[in-house]
Amino acid sequence: MRRPTRSNGLRGFTLIELLTVMAIISILIAILLPSLSGARNRGRITKCQANLRELGSAALRYVSQNEDRFPLSGDCSSGSCVYWNGHQYFGWNGRLLNPRGNVWVRLLNRELGLESVVPNADDARIAECPGDAGAPGQTGVSDRLYDALGTSYPLNPILCQGRVSDWKYRNRDIGTSQIIQPSMKVLVADHVAFGLTYDGYWTAIRPGWHDTFRPAGVVAFADGHADYVVGRGGIREWQWYGEASGAQYVRDLQQKVNWTVLPGAN
Repeated sequence: MRRPTRSNGLRGFTLIELLTVMAIISILIAILLPSLSGARNRGRITKCQANLRELGSAALRYVSQNEDRFPLSGDCSSGSCVYWNGHQYFGWNGRLLNPRGNVWVRLLNRELGLESVVPNADDARIAECPGDAGAPGQTGVSDRLYDALGTSYPLNPILCQGRVSDWKYRNRDIGTSQIIQPSMKVLVADHVAFGLTYDGYWTAIRPGWHDTFRPAGVVAFADGHADYVVGRGGIREWQWYGEASGAQYVRDLQQKVNWTVLPGAN
């Protein structure tokens, strides 16, 4: 005689059911992945803005304590001075030395509570953009800019070197009190923000670190706020420049400023 069996009511999935569930999961993943990627990118941009606000505040504190003048940092070890594109003011030494083969003296590190001369990479994370993907056209290497030069963020070199370096186009320095539109004057930015004015030549990356389709960069302005700017021409070229003097300069602000001295500018 057979012993009676009791069914527990359970049964396995059919092949069709399994395939249907897998298809639904695949569709959900395809929908969610771009959103997750976008959320991560927004998080990096937010972090970048926070870094730049702090760096901009450090620069403004320096100016307020030094007779309304921006910091000037260069290498004068051989008699004449060498300056570069604003990367020498904060951060760590990086793997690349300056054009003279020396380390940069990063004056604004003092305002950030870092070592004044030889900071290391771990101490100087405030100068690291989380989206930093390097700028081979600037450094000649594929390293991240933070690794190569010690910072992802240049201070506006025209404000800091306008009188004494190859960037000069006026015969005297200016201070924050002479900036005509502080809310639009670039103070410090991630390196790829140069591509918002020029065509990406300065970054050798098109379009940039923060957007795979459009030129985009994070910028801190001279009034202390930081913003995410998208689109070529999003920053007028004159916004990188220090103010000159004279009514002609003010009249010409609506036009694109080129690399030469403006007519009538002192």
